[in-house]
Amino acid sequence: MKKLISLLLIIVSSVIFINIIGCSHKSEVSSTIYSFTPKEEDQLLTLAYDFLENSLQDNIVDWEKGKITGFKSGSKFEILTNENNETKDIKDIQIILVTFEPKKESKLKSIQVYLDENGENVLGFIAKK
Repeated sequence: MKKLISLLLIIVSSVIFINIIGCSHKSEVSSTIYSFTPKEEDQLLTLAYDFLENSLQDNIVDWEKGKITGFKSGSKFEILTNENNETKDIKDIQIILVTFEPKKESKLKSIQVYLDENGENVLGFIAKK
């Protein structure tokens, strides 16, 4: 009986230890809630939309209805900084994400623009196919 209890304690301790160690690995994505006035939302949408090349702008249903959220990646997360396929890793950077809905005839699933956490500068974009 003592051996069974000892074995159970070892197993439970091992499971707890593995969960604690496993949870400390930062590979998750977090979302921060931002609150903006309508004027600030308009400014963020305009900044994000104006950053995009005409070819991407032409694929957006209604840029004024873009979705604004907070975003932070705990692991490597590369975005395009321009049309020349230059990339930037935004790991561990708190950002504002603006997502535009593409037109149905477009081959794109979404168009996402990443802004710094102050909403002053565009860091890059992803056009998901």
